[in-house]
Amino acid sequence: MQYADDNATPCQTAEDLQRTATSYNTVYERFGMQVNTDKIKALIQHPPGQILPNINTTINEHTLEEVDQFSYIGSILTSTPTCKKDVENRIRAAHSAYGRLSCRVFNNHALTMATKIMVFQAIVLSTLLYACETWTLYRSDIQSLERFRQYKLRQILKIPWESHTTNVAVLNQASVTSVEATIIHHRLRWAGHVQRMEPFRLPKIMLYGELADGTRPRGAPKLRYKNQIKRTLALTNIDPSSWEQTARDRATWRRAVHHGITAFEEKRKENEEAKRRRRRERQEQPRPPPTLPCELCPRLFHHRLGLSTHIRHKHPPRR
Repeated sequence: MQYADDNATPCQTAEDLQRTATSYNTVYERFGMQVNTDKIKALIQHPPGQILPNINTTINEHTLEEVDQFSYIGSILTSTPTCKKDVENRIRAAHSAYGRLSCRVFNNHALTMATKIMVFQAIVLSTLLYACETWTLYRSDIQSLERFRQYKLRQILKIPWESHTTNVAVLNQASVTSVEATIIHHRLRWAGHVQRMEPFRLPKIMLYGELADGTRPRGAPKLRYKNQIKRTLALTNIDPSSWEQTARDRATWRRAVHHGITAFEEKRKENEEAKRRRRRERQEQPRPPPTLPCELCPRLFHHRLGLSTHIRHKHPPRR
């Protein structure tokens, strides 16, 4: 504890937090150290549908500030159980990392395109996906990450938006996989690593732990990490009932993850191509003639939205 410069302590109740803070302060003072109460923050994670009152934790008669979010070891901890703020923070950090390397690497004509892609993968992508194996992501979060990567890859490859190059073609030209496949790879590797841990290790306790009481709300409750693991296993064709036995052998688990990621990426490309083909077929089909007439002019429209917009702009009411 003499060398601890950063510490995060989870507690179940306000009384536990006060008792823990007092214990830490006593130990620090015993070693001649002084707690900087201005830098210590308290964060409350409210139960679903409830708002807890302020806890008013004190150290040396100084009340700790309560916040909705704070940064801890590169991650953003918030009062809501989602990773949205953390994803936004990683995108900003990746933007900064790309900007610092723009002149020296990505805009350097003396470097080959393969070298630029390798630097992008090693530095910018690593910054973007830091701690992604622990995230519980929604589709909108994955789309935000993929949008950032596509934007930067198109800058490196000098692909203008006028060329109408697809995302799959950009990834093939850069010889890289999608962001979702990379996140799935990290998540499965981490899940196998936790599975091989001893039962008393904290990550394994958190992975298999359950709340003693309480119920989840109806409808669509917040996505849990366990749900994400099950979806990931289904996407990579790994049997959810036997993945724990497979993960106990590191080499076997790595082969299963590699084959699963390859199959997932191929299926994703096929789905993207089929979606693009269906959209092209719909565009090539002849449109029926417009049937909605404007009462103030001879123009016809296909939809009521176009008609109402036309009336609002071309025939505004007189004042």
